Amino acid sequence: MAKVIVNGKEKVGETLKDVIKDEYYKKETNIVIIKGVKKEAEKIPKKFLIKTTKGNITIAITENNETAKFFINNYKNFVKKLRWVSGIDVAFGSTRIDLNISTEPKEFKKWDVVLSISGLDKDEGHIVFVKRKGEAVYGLKEPKIGIVVGGKWVIDKLNIGDEIIDIEPIREEKEAVDYFVTTDLNTKLEDGWKIYTYFTAEFDGTPSAVEHCLALMEDGIFEISENTNTYAADCRLQTLKIEEGSLIDRDRGVITVRNYGVGEGKVYIYRESRSSSLSHTVVGKVKEGIELIDFSDSGILSVKTVPERLCAIGLTIDEAEELFKKYNIEVEKEGDLENAIVVEQEPEYTLEVLKKKKVKITGLNKNKIVVIELFEDKAPISSWYFRKTTGLTTKRVGKLHVYFKHKDVIMFKGNPDYAKGLLPENTPKEKVEKYYIGVTNMVSRYKGMIGVRFSDSDKFGPTGEGFEKTNIVGRIVENAEYLKNVKHGEDIYILLKK
Repeated sequence: MAKVIVNGKEKVGETLKDVIKDEYYKKETNIVIIKGVKKEAEKIPKKFLIKTTKGNITIAITENNETAKFFINNYKNFVKKLRWVSGIDVAFGSTRIDLNISTEPKEFKKWDVVLSISGLDKDEGHIVFVKRKGEAVYGLKEPKIGIVVGGKWVIDKLNIGDEIIDIEPIREEKEAVDYFVTTDLNTKLEDGWKIYTYFTAEFDGTPSAVEHCLALMEDGIFEISENTNTYAADCRLQTLKIEEGSLIDRDRGVITVRNYGVGEGKVYIYRESRSSSLSHTVVGKVKEGIELIDFSDSGILSVKTVPERLCAIGLTIDEAEELFKKYNIEVEKEGDLENAIVVEQEPEYTLEVLKKKKVKITGLNKNKIVVIELFEDKAPISSWYFRKTTGLTTKRVGKLHVYFKHKDVIMFKGNPDYAKGLLPENTPKEKVEKYYIGVTNMVSRYKGMIGVRFSDSDKFGPTGEGFEKTNIVGRIVENAEYLKNVKHGEDIYILLKK
Protein backbone atom coordinates (compact mmCIF):
# COMPACT_ATOMS: atom_id res chain seq x y z
CA MET A 1 0.00 0.00 0.00
CA ALA A 2 1.31 3.45 -0.92
CA LYS A 3 0.84 6.71 0.95
CA VAL A 4 -0.09 9.52 -1.44
CA ILE A 5 -1.67 13.01 -1.43
CA VAL A 6 -4.90 13.29 -3.43
CA ASN A 7 -6.26 16.80 -3.98
CA GLY A 8 -4.42 17.88 -0.83
CA LYS A 9 -5.60 14.95 1.35
CA GLU A 10 -3.57 11.98 2.58
CA LYS A 11 -4.75 8.64 1.16
CA VAL A 12 -3.52 5.05 1.18
CA GLY A 13 -4.02 2.52 -1.61
CA GLU A 14 -2.48 0.31 -4.27
CA THR A 15 -4.02 1.86 -7.39
CA LEU A 16 -5.56 5.14 -8.48
CA LYS A 17 -8.98 3.52 -8.27
CA ASP A 18 -8.46 2.94 -4.55
CA VAL A 19 -7.61 6.53 -3.64
CA ILE A 20 -9.95 8.57 -5.86
CA LYS A 21 -13.22 6.75 -5.12
CA ASP A 22 -14.38 9.50 -2.76
CA GLU A 23 -12.95 12.37 -4.80
CA TYR A 24 -14.60 14.62 -7.35
CA TYR A 25 -13.82 13.04 -10.71
CA LYS A 26 -15.56 12.57 -14.07
CA LYS A 27 -15.01 9.27 -15.83
CA GLU A 28 -12.11 9.13 -18.30
CA THR A 29 -10.85 12.64 -17.56
CA ASN A 30 -7.18 13.45 -16.98
CA ILE A 31 -5.50 12.73 -13.67
CA VAL A 32 -2.20 14.50 -13.05
CA ILE A 33 0.39 12.69 -10.94
CA ILE A 34 3.49 14.51 -9.68
CA LYS A 35 6.15 12.04 -8.69
CA GLY A 36 8.75 14.60 -7.57
CA VAL A 37 11.25 17.15 -8.81
CA LYS A 38 13.81 16.24 -11.47
CA LYS A 39 16.26 19.00 -10.60
CA GLU A 40 16.93 20.56 -7.25
CA ALA A 41 18.73 23.56 -8.76
CA GLU A 42 16.38 26.38 -9.70
CA LYS A 43 16.44 27.22 -13.40
CA ILE A 44 17.51 30.67 -14.57
CA PRO A 45 14.26 32.43 -15.54
CA LYS A 46 13.75 33.08 -19.23
CA LYS A 47 10.71 35.33 -18.89
CA PHE A 48 9.75 38.23 -16.62
CA LEU A 49 6.39 39.82 -15.86
CA ILE A 50 6.72 43.61 -15.57
CA LYS A 51 3.72 45.14 -13.80
CA THR A 52 3.10 48.81 -14.64
CA THR A 53 0.40 51.31 -13.74
CA LYS A 54 -1.02 50.81 -17.26
CA GLY A 55 -0.94 47.00 -17.26
CA ASN A 56 1.42 44.04 -17.53
CA ILE A 57 4.32 43.62 -19.97
CA THR A 58 5.95 40.21 -20.49
CA ILE A 59 9.52 40.03 -21.73
CA ALA A 60 11.58 37.03 -22.82
CA ILE A 61 15.33 36.97 -22.20
CA THR A 62 16.81 36.04 -25.57
CA GLU A 63 20.46 37.08 -25.10
CA ASN A 64 23.29 35.29 -23.31
CA ASN A 65 25.47 38.30 -22.50
CA GLU A 66 26.70 40.16 -19.41
CA THR A 67 23.84 42.69 -19.73
CA ALA A 68 21.16 40.00 -19.64
CA LYS A 69 22.90 38.33 -16.68
CA PHE A 70 23.02 41.69 -14.87
CA PHE A 71 19.26 42.16 -15.33
CA ILE A 72 18.46 38.59 -14.17
CA ASN A 73 20.51 39.15 -11.00
CA ASN A 74 19.23 42.69 -10.34
CA TYR A 75 15.73 42.87 -11.89
CA LYS A 76 14.12 44.29 -8.73
CA ASN A 77 16.33 47.40 -9.08
CA PHE A 78 14.36 48.34 -12.20
CA VAL A 79 11.09 48.88 -10.31
CA LYS A 80 11.16 52.58 -11.16
CA LYS A 81 9.18 55.51 -12.59
CA LEU A 82 8.92 56.20 -16.30
CA ARG A 83 11.91 58.45 -17.11
CA TRP A 84 11.24 59.31 -20.74
CA VAL A 85 8.87 58.44 -23.58
CA SER A 86 9.33 59.18 -27.28
CA GLY A 87 8.36 57.83 -30.67
CA ILE A 88 11.51 55.73 -30.58
CA ASP A 89 11.55 54.20 -27.10
CA VAL A 90 10.26 54.21 -23.51
CA ALA A 91 12.58 54.07 -20.49
CA PHE A 92 12.18 53.44 -16.76
CA GLY A 93 14.85 54.44 -14.25
CA SER A 94 17.21 55.36 -12.99
CA THR A 95 19.37 52.79 -11.21
CA ARG A 96 23.07 51.93 -11.15
CA ILE A 97 24.28 49.56 -13.87
CA ASP A 98 27.86 48.55 -13.03
CA LEU A 99 28.95 47.34 -16.48
CA ASN A 100 31.61 48.52 -18.95
CA ILE A 101 30.60 51.57 -20.97
CA SER A 102 30.59 51.68 -24.78
CA THR A 103 29.70 54.39 -27.33
CA GLU A 104 29.36 51.94 -30.22
CA PRO A 105 26.00 52.30 -32.07
CA LYS A 106 23.85 49.18 -32.52
CA GLU A 107 20.87 48.20 -34.67
CA PHE A 108 17.61 47.50 -32.81
CA LYS A 109 14.21 46.19 -33.86
CA LYS A 110 10.77 47.18 -32.66
CA TRP A 111 9.96 45.55 -29.28
CA ASP A 112 13.58 44.87 -28.36
CA VAL A 113 14.30 45.29 -24.63
CA VAL A 114 17.63 46.91 -23.75
CA LEU A 115 19.53 48.30 -20.76
CA SER A 116 20.85 51.82 -21.16
CA ILE A 117 23.40 54.04 -19.43
CA SER A 118 22.47 57.67 -20.12
CA GLY A 119 25.25 60.23 -20.47
CA LEU A 120 27.75 57.41 -19.86
CA ASP A 121 26.96 57.73 -16.13
CA LYS A 122 26.61 54.31 -14.49
CA ASP A 123 24.17 55.74 -11.96
CA GLU A 124 21.84 56.65 -14.86
CA GLY A 125 20.85 53.11 -15.80
CA HIS A 126 17.46 52.36 -17.40
CA ILE A 127 15.42 49.54 -18.84
CA VAL A 128 14.26 50.59 -22.31
CA PHE A 129 11.51 49.27 -24.62
CA VAL A 130 12.25 49.99 -28.29
CA LYS A 131 9.23 51.21 -30.28
CA ARG A 132 10.81 51.73 -33.69
CA LYS A 133 13.53 50.00 -35.72
CA GLY A 134 16.77 51.97 -35.96
CA GLU A 135 20.32 52.55 -34.84
CA ALA A 136 21.12 53.92 -31.37
CA VAL A 137 23.78 54.25 -28.68
CA TYR A 138 22.66 52.97 -25.27
CA GLY A 139 26.06 53.16 -23.50
CA LEU A 140 26.76 49.42 -23.34
CA LYS A 141 28.60 47.07 -25.69
CA GLU A 142 25.69 44.58 -25.75
CA PRO A 143 22.62 46.49 -24.52
CA LYS A 144 19.92 44.08 -25.72
CA ILE A 145 18.60 41.60 -23.15
CA GLY A 146 15.41 40.29 -24.82
CA ILE A 147 12.11 41.08 -26.53
CA VAL A 148 8.55 41.98 -25.55
CA VAL A 149 6.27 38.94 -25.92
CA GLY A 150 3.15 40.25 -24.20
CA GLY A 151 1.50 43.58 -23.41
CA LYS A 152 2.85 45.51 -26.40
CA TRP A 153 -0.25 47.71 -26.34
CA VAL A 154 0.65 48.72 -22.76
CA ILE A 155 3.93 50.23 -23.97
CA ASP A 156 2.03 52.43 -26.43
CA LYS A 157 -0.17 53.73 -23.58
CA LEU A 158 2.63 54.71 -21.19
CA ASN A 159 3.08 58.37 -20.26
CA ILE A 160 5.16 60.41 -17.80
CA GLY A 161 3.80 59.66 -14.33
CA ASP A 162 3.46 55.92 -14.99
CA GLU A 163 5.78 53.51 -13.20
CA ILE A 164 6.83 49.90 -12.85
CA ILE A 165 5.06 48.53 -9.77
CA ASP A 166 6.85 45.18 -9.64
CA ILE A 167 8.90 42.72 -11.69
CA GLU A 168 8.50 38.97 -11.23
CA PRO A 169 10.31 36.07 -12.90
CA ILE A 170 8.10 33.56 -14.71
CA ARG A 171 9.50 30.18 -13.79
CA GLU A 172 9.48 27.36 -16.34
CA GLU A 173 8.62 24.82 -13.64
CA LYS A 174 7.14 22.15 -15.92
CA GLU A 175 10.51 20.97 -17.23
CA ALA A 176 11.83 20.48 -13.69
CA VAL A 177 8.91 18.34 -12.45
CA ASP A 178 8.75 14.56 -12.75
CA TYR A 179 5.09 14.01 -13.63
CA PHE A 180 2.70 12.12 -15.89
CA VAL A 181 -0.92 12.41 -16.98
CA THR A 182 -3.18 9.38 -17.14
CA THR A 183 -6.77 8.16 -17.38
CA ASP A 184 -5.86 4.61 -16.30
CA LEU A 185 -7.38 3.98 -12.87
CA ASN A 186 -5.39 0.76 -12.53
CA THR A 187 -2.11 2.70 -12.31
CA LYS A 188 0.02 1.34 -9.45
CA LEU A 189 0.89 3.94 -6.82
CA GLU A 190 4.18 4.81 -5.15
CA ASP A 191 4.82 6.59 -1.84
CA GLY A 192 4.90 10.38 -1.95
CA TRP A 193 2.99 10.93 -5.20
CA LYS A 194 0.75 14.00 -5.42
CA ILE A 195 -2.43 13.34 -7.36
CA TYR A 196 -4.93 15.83 -8.81
CA THR A 197 -8.33 14.73 -10.16
CA TYR A 198 -10.11 18.08 -10.67
CA PHE A 199 -9.76 21.84 -10.54
CA THR A 200 -12.10 24.43 -9.05
CA ALA A 201 -13.19 27.41 -11.16
CA GLU A 202 -14.63 30.32 -9.20
CA PHE A 203 -16.63 32.85 -11.23
CA ASP A 204 -17.52 36.49 -10.74
CA GLY A 205 -17.91 39.05 -13.51
CA THR A 206 -20.22 40.01 -16.36
CA PRO A 207 -23.27 37.74 -15.72
CA SER A 208 -23.83 36.78 -19.39
CA ALA A 209 -20.14 35.93 -19.94
CA VAL A 210 -20.01 33.96 -16.68
CA GLU A 211 -23.13 32.05 -17.78
CA HIS A 212 -21.35 31.16 -21.02
CA CYS A 213 -18.59 29.48 -18.97
CA LEU A 214 -21.01 27.81 -16.55
CA ALA A 215 -22.90 26.35 -19.52
CA LEU A 216 -19.65 25.09 -21.04
CA MET A 217 -18.65 23.41 -17.76
CA GLU A 218 -22.13 22.41 -16.63
CA ASP A 219 -21.37 18.71 -17.11
CA GLY A 220 -18.25 19.05 -14.97
CA ILE A 221 -15.69 19.00 -17.78
CA PHE A 222 -13.22 21.35 -19.47
CA GLU A 223 -11.97 20.12 -22.84
CA ILE A 224 -8.53 21.26 -23.97
CA SER A 225 -9.10 22.13 -27.63
CA GLU A 226 -6.12 24.49 -27.87
CA ASN A 227 -2.87 24.42 -25.94
CA THR A 228 0.12 26.80 -25.62
CA ASN A 229 2.73 27.58 -22.96
CA THR A 230 0.58 30.55 -21.94
CA TYR A 231 -2.94 29.07 -21.79
CA ALA A 232 -5.31 26.15 -22.34
CA ALA A 233 -8.56 26.89 -24.20
CA ASP A 234 -11.90 25.10 -24.58
CA CYS A 235 -13.31 25.89 -28.04
CA ARG A 236 -16.63 23.99 -27.90
CA LEU A 237 -18.69 27.21 -27.79
CA GLN A 238 -16.53 29.11 -30.26
CA THR A 239 -18.35 31.70 -32.47
CA LEU A 240 -21.04 32.53 -29.88
CA LYS A 241 -21.49 36.26 -29.33
CA ILE A 242 -20.03 37.43 -26.00
CA GLU A 243 -20.62 40.62 -24.05
CA GLU A 244 -17.55 42.73 -23.23
CA GLY A 245 -16.73 42.98 -19.55
CA SER A 246 -13.90 43.20 -17.00
CA LEU A 247 -10.74 44.68 -18.49
CA ILE A 248 -8.12 43.56 -15.98
CA ASP A 249 -4.80 41.77 -16.26
CA ARG A 250 -4.88 38.09 -17.13
CA ASP A 251 -2.86 36.77 -14.22
CA ARG A 252 -1.90 33.11 -13.87
CA GLY A 253 -5.03 31.03 -13.22
CA VAL A 254 -7.40 33.69 -14.61
CA ILE A 255 -10.33 32.53 -16.77
CA THR A 256 -11.42 34.65 -19.73
CA VAL A 257 -13.83 34.51 -22.67
CA ARG A 258 -12.80 35.98 -26.00
CA ASN A 259 -15.45 38.58 -26.84
CA TYR A 260 -14.66 39.40 -30.48
CA GLY A 261 -12.45 38.47 -33.41
CA VAL A 262 -11.18 35.06 -34.42
CA GLY A 263 -12.00 32.63 -31.61
CA GLU A 264 -14.94 34.58 -30.18
CA GLY A 265 -16.62 32.40 -27.56
CA LYS A 266 -13.48 30.44 -26.61
CA VAL A 267 -12.83 30.02 -22.87
CA TYR A 268 -9.20 30.48 -21.79
CA ILE A 269 -7.37 29.51 -18.60
CA TYR A 270 -3.95 31.17 -18.21
CA ARG A 271 -0.80 29.33 -17.13
CA GLU A 272 1.28 32.50 -17.40
CA SER A 273 0.30 36.08 -16.66
CA ARG A 274 -0.53 38.42 -19.52
CA SER A 275 -1.69 42.03 -19.66
CA SER A 276 -5.38 42.87 -20.09
CA SER A 277 -6.89 42.77 -23.57
CA LEU A 278 -9.94 44.44 -25.07
CA SER A 279 -10.80 41.14 -26.75
CA HIS A 280 -10.93 39.15 -23.49
CA THR A 281 -13.59 39.38 -20.80
CA VAL A 282 -12.25 38.20 -17.42
CA VAL A 283 -14.83 35.99 -15.68
CA GLY A 284 -13.08 34.08 -12.90
CA LYS A 285 -10.06 32.27 -11.57
CA VAL A 286 -8.84 28.75 -10.82
CA LYS A 287 -8.80 28.39 -7.03
CA GLU A 288 -7.65 24.77 -6.64
CA GLY A 289 -6.02 22.21 -8.88
CA ILE A 290 -4.13 24.54 -11.27
CA GLU A 291 -1.74 21.58 -11.68
CA LEU A 292 -4.30 19.95 -13.98
CA ILE A 293 -4.07 22.98 -16.29
CA ASP A 294 -0.27 23.22 -15.98
CA PHE A 295 0.51 19.65 -16.96
CA SER A 296 -2.32 18.64 -19.34
CA ASP A 297 -1.48 19.37 -22.97
CA SER A 298 -4.66 17.71 -24.26
CA GLY A 299 -7.68 15.72 -23.14
CA ILE A 300 -10.63 16.43 -20.86
CA LEU A 301 -10.39 17.72 -17.28
CA SER A 302 -12.82 17.43 -14.38
CA VAL A 303 -13.93 20.84 -13.11
CA LYS A 304 -16.05 21.98 -10.18
CA THR A 305 -17.59 25.43 -10.66
CA VAL A 306 -18.36 27.94 -7.91
CA PRO A 307 -21.21 28.67 -8.08
CA GLU A 308 -22.83 25.77 -9.87
CA ARG A 309 -25.04 26.77 -12.77
CA LEU A 310 -28.58 27.73 -11.71
CA CYS A 311 -30.41 27.15 -14.97
CA ALA A 312 -33.73 25.33 -14.63
CA ILE A 313 -34.60 25.38 -18.34
CA GLY A 314 -35.22 21.79 -19.46
CA LEU A 315 -35.92 20.49 -15.93
CA THR A 316 -39.28 19.43 -14.53
CA ILE A 317 -40.95 21.85 -12.11
CA ASP A 318 -40.03 19.60 -9.17
CA GLU A 319 -36.37 19.37 -10.30
CA ALA A 320 -36.21 23.16 -10.68
CA GLU A 321 -37.59 23.77 -7.20
CA GLU A 322 -35.07 21.33 -5.74
CA LEU A 323 -32.21 23.11 -7.53
CA PHE A 324 -33.12 26.54 -6.19
CA LYS A 325 -33.96 25.25 -2.71
CA LYS A 326 -30.28 24.49 -2.10
CA TYR A 327 -29.53 28.22 -2.39
CA ASN A 328 -32.64 29.49 -0.58
CA ILE A 329 -33.93 31.03 -3.80
CA GLU A 330 -37.61 32.01 -3.77
CA VAL A 331 -39.40 30.45 -6.76
CA GLU A 332 -42.37 31.95 -8.59
CA LYS A 333 -44.12 29.58 -11.02
CA GLU A 334 -46.33 30.38 -14.00
CA GLY A 335 -47.61 28.81 -17.21
CA ASP A 336 -48.87 25.29 -17.83
CA LEU A 337 -47.56 23.41 -14.79
CA GLU A 338 -49.17 20.01 -15.37
CA ASN A 339 -46.70 17.46 -16.79
CA ALA A 340 -44.49 20.45 -17.46
CA ILE A 341 -40.92 21.27 -18.45
CA VAL A 342 -39.38 24.64 -17.57
CA VAL A 343 -38.96 26.65 -20.79
CA GLU A 344 -38.24 30.16 -19.46
CA GLN A 345 -36.39 31.55 -16.45
CA GLU A 346 -36.13 35.13 -15.16
CA PRO A 347 -33.46 36.21 -14.31
CA GLU A 348 -31.71 34.05 -16.87
CA TYR A 349 -28.19 34.25 -15.47
CA THR A 350 -26.88 32.44 -12.38
CA LEU A 351 -25.14 35.45 -10.81
CA GLU A 352 -28.31 37.54 -11.10
CA VAL A 353 -30.43 34.77 -9.55
CA LEU A 354 -28.03 34.57 -6.60
CA LYS A 355 -28.05 38.34 -6.21
CA LYS A 356 -31.85 38.72 -6.28
CA LYS A 357 -32.56 35.52 -4.30
CA LYS A 358 -35.72 35.17 -6.38
CA VAL A 359 -36.52 33.53 -9.70
CA LYS A 360 -39.57 33.13 -11.94
CA ILE A 361 -39.91 29.97 -14.00
CA THR A 362 -42.39 29.25 -16.78
CA GLY A 363 -43.62 25.71 -17.42
CA LEU A 364 -45.03 24.16 -20.59
CA ASN A 365 -46.73 20.79 -21.02
CA LYS A 366 -44.37 18.22 -22.54
CA ASN A 367 -46.83 17.60 -25.36
CA LYS A 368 -46.35 21.19 -26.55
CA ILE A 369 -42.56 20.93 -26.79
CA VAL A 370 -41.25 19.80 -30.18
CA VAL A 371 -38.65 17.05 -29.90
CA ILE A 372 -36.11 16.97 -32.72
CA GLU A 373 -33.08 15.07 -33.99
CA LEU A 374 -30.19 16.99 -35.60
CA PHE A 375 -28.16 15.54 -38.47
CA GLU A 376 -24.86 16.76 -37.05
CA ASP A 377 -22.77 14.28 -39.06
CA LYS A 378 -24.35 15.11 -42.41
CA ALA A 379 -24.88 18.83 -41.80
CA PRO A 380 -22.40 20.03 -39.15
CA ILE A 381 -22.36 23.70 -40.21
CA SER A 382 -26.15 23.93 -40.39
CA SER A 383 -26.57 22.03 -37.11
CA TRP A 384 -24.27 24.45 -35.31
CA TYR A 385 -26.17 27.38 -36.85
CA PHE A 386 -29.46 25.84 -35.69
CA ARG A 387 -28.11 25.37 -32.17
CA LYS A 388 -26.88 28.97 -31.98
CA THR A 389 -30.12 30.40 -33.39
CA THR A 390 -32.36 28.43 -31.01
CA GLY A 391 -30.10 28.68 -27.93
CA LEU A 392 -29.46 24.93 -27.83
CA THR A 393 -25.75 25.63 -27.50
CA THR A 394 -26.11 26.59 -23.83
CA LYS A 395 -29.66 25.55 -22.89
CA ARG A 396 -31.51 22.26 -22.76
CA VAL A 397 -34.61 23.78 -24.42
CA GLY A 398 -34.37 25.99 -27.51
CA LYS A 399 -36.82 28.53 -28.93
CA LEU A 400 -37.92 29.61 -32.42
CA HIS A 401 -40.16 32.53 -33.43
CA VAL A 402 -42.85 31.80 -36.05
CA TYR A 403 -42.14 34.15 -38.96
CA PHE A 404 -44.62 32.82 -41.54
CA LYS A 405 -47.19 30.05 -41.87
CA HIS A 406 -49.11 28.98 -44.96
CA LYS A 407 -50.89 25.69 -45.63
CA ASP A 408 -48.23 23.01 -45.29
CA VAL A 409 -45.19 25.22 -44.57
CA ILE A 410 -44.14 26.94 -41.36
CA MET A 411 -41.16 29.31 -41.33
CA PHE A 412 -39.09 30.51 -38.40
CA LYS A 413 -36.93 33.57 -37.97
CA GLY A 414 -33.21 32.96 -38.45
CA ASN A 415 -30.21 34.89 -37.14
CA PRO A 416 -28.41 37.09 -39.73
CA ASP A 417 -25.33 37.42 -37.48
CA TYR A 418 -24.81 33.67 -37.51
CA ALA A 419 -26.03 32.94 -41.09
CA LYS A 420 -22.74 33.88 -42.76
CA GLY A 421 -20.90 30.88 -44.13
CA LEU A 422 -23.93 28.59 -44.53
CA LEU A 423 -22.52 26.58 -47.42
CA PRO A 424 -24.73 23.98 -49.15
CA GLU A 425 -24.66 20.66 -47.30
CA ASN A 426 -27.03 17.69 -47.08
CA THR A 427 -29.23 19.19 -49.80
CA PRO A 428 -32.27 17.08 -50.91
CA LYS A 429 -31.96 14.98 -54.04
CA GLU A 430 -35.40 13.63 -55.02
CA LYS A 431 -37.86 14.67 -52.33
CA VAL A 432 -38.25 16.15 -48.86
CA GLU A 433 -40.26 14.18 -46.32
CA LYS A 434 -42.72 15.88 -44.02
CA TYR A 435 -41.52 17.13 -40.65
CA TYR A 436 -37.93 17.43 -41.85
CA ILE A 437 -36.22 20.69 -40.84
CA GLY A 438 -34.53 22.85 -43.47
CA VAL A 439 -32.20 25.86 -43.40
CA THR A 440 -31.71 28.11 -46.43
CA ASN A 441 -28.05 28.22 -47.45
CA MET A 442 -25.89 30.91 -49.10
CA VAL A 443 -27.34 30.19 -52.56
CA SER A 444 -30.57 31.74 -51.32
CA ARG A 445 -31.09 35.47 -50.98
CA TYR A 446 -32.77 34.74 -47.63
CA LYS A 447 -30.02 32.60 -46.09
CA GLY A 448 -30.54 31.40 -42.54
CA MET A 449 -34.33 30.96 -42.64
CA ILE A 450 -35.60 27.80 -40.91
CA GLY A 451 -38.66 25.85 -42.05
CA VAL A 452 -40.70 22.67 -41.72
CA ARG A 453 -43.16 21.08 -44.19
CA PHE A 454 -46.31 19.25 -43.11
CA SER A 455 -46.32 17.09 -46.27
CA ASP A 456 -43.80 15.46 -48.60
CA SER A 457 -42.55 17.44 -51.61
CA ASP A 458 -40.47 16.54 -54.67
CA LYS A 459 -40.01 20.20 -55.72
CA PHE A 460 -39.43 22.44 -52.72
CA GLY A 461 -37.62 22.22 -49.42
CA PRO A 462 -38.99 22.92 -45.92
CA THR A 463 -38.42 26.67 -46.41
CA GLY A 464 -40.27 26.78 -49.76
CA GLU A 465 -36.97 27.16 -51.65
CA GLY A 466 -35.50 24.88 -54.33
CA PHE A 467 -33.46 21.89 -53.28
CA GLU A 468 -30.12 23.54 -54.16
CA LYS A 469 -30.89 26.35 -51.68
CA THR A 470 -31.90 24.03 -48.84
CA ASN A 471 -29.81 22.27 -46.20
CA ILE A 472 -31.63 19.49 -44.33
CA VAL A 473 -30.54 19.94 -40.73
CA GLY A 474 -32.79 17.49 -38.84
CA ARG A 475 -36.27 16.14 -38.31
CA ILE A 476 -39.08 16.28 -35.77
CA VAL A 477 -39.50 13.01 -33.87
CA GLU A 478 -42.23 13.97 -31.36
CA ASN A 479 -45.14 16.43 -31.19
CA ALA A 480 -44.95 17.45 -34.87
CA GLU A 481 -48.75 17.81 -35.00
CA TYR A 482 -48.54 20.58 -32.39
CA LEU A 483 -46.95 22.86 -35.01
CA LYS A 484 -50.20 22.87 -36.99
CA ASN A 485 -51.87 24.78 -34.16
CA VAL A 486 -49.31 27.57 -33.68
CA LYS A 487 -49.82 31.01 -35.18
CA HIS A 488 -47.76 33.76 -36.75
CA GLY A 489 -45.76 35.67 -34.11
CA GLU A 490 -45.77 32.88 -31.51
CA ASP A 491 -42.76 31.08 -30.09
CA ILE A 492 -42.25 27.33 -30.13
CA TYR A 493 -39.95 25.40 -27.83
CA ILE A 494 -37.58 22.65 -28.94
CA LEU A 495 -35.98 19.76 -27.10
CA LEU A 496 -33.19 17.58 -28.50
CA LYS A 497 -33.87 13.86 -28.59
CA LYS A 498 -31.81 12.05 -25.95
